[in-house]
Amino acid sequence: TLMGIGSVVAKASDIAGPVLAFHRAWLAAVLYVGLFLALGGRIARPALRAAAPGGIFFGVQLAFFFSAIQLTTVANATMLLALQPVAILLFFSKQFGEVVTGREIALSGVALGGVGLVVFGSTDSPSWSLRGDLLALGALACWTLYFVNSKKARRSTGAVEYQGLSLIFSSLIMLPVAALFSGTLDPGPGTWWWVLAMVATPGTGHLLLNWAHARVPLTMVSLLTLFSPVVSVGVAGMVLDGESVNALQVIGMAVVLGALALLVRRKAS
Repeated sequence: TLMGIGSVVAKASDIAGPVLAFHRAWLAAVLYVGLFLALGGRIARPALRAAAPGGIFFGVQLAFFFSAIQLTTVANATMLLALQPVAILLFFSKQFGEVVTGREIALSGVALGGVGLVVFGSTDSPSWSLRGDLLALGALACWTLYFVNSKKARRSTGAVEYQGLSLIFSSLIMLPVAALFSGTLDPGPGTWWWVLAMVATPGTGHLLLNWAHARVPLTMVSLLTLFSPVVSVGVAGMVLDGESVNALQVIGMAVVLGALALLVRRKAS
């Protein structure tokens, strides 16, 4: 739920995607590293090495996704990101000892078809953008790699420790990206509270996911993200201009979430 609200906050903020990603990352890094140190933790090189890959992928994912949200509809950006369980199932299951069946591949195809309905149904929306959809696909790739690397890192690091250290690397990767592509690091007058809202809402959601990585199978953690697009689309339709959802998109979202839920249910059985 918190992560779903974050998508709407990013859209409503009207801050350039890379700039919002940079400030959201460094502020959260200060918060979580400070909390880790206050709890008696010490920063060690092995923990930094474990956190680096996930932090880099997460920083790039933030830039892609926040930029996509500004360009295309919240429905498209969040539903494309919701394909992450399919990507994990097809490309990373063997790394974690999971077997993929023909029925699961078929359900993945159904989910892809549902996303097609969501995307096709929004092409006449004033908020739709092909460029935004392509950026959302880039965010999907980075989000998947972030999840996989976070699962690996949590074998040797705590949740708060990993959250804080990985965000240091997210900040470092986003600093030159924001400066280069946005030409400024200034989010604009009266916009800092949007940045704080991003740290508080999806940031807390990410902490809970990282906590779950050490206790729950990777595919099941992916399932925890499936409610996020439903929240995003529902809230966006109520509070944002140009974010109405038509019947075809509702059908597409139902197909995607239903197929993904069946996928994860099969993996859990």
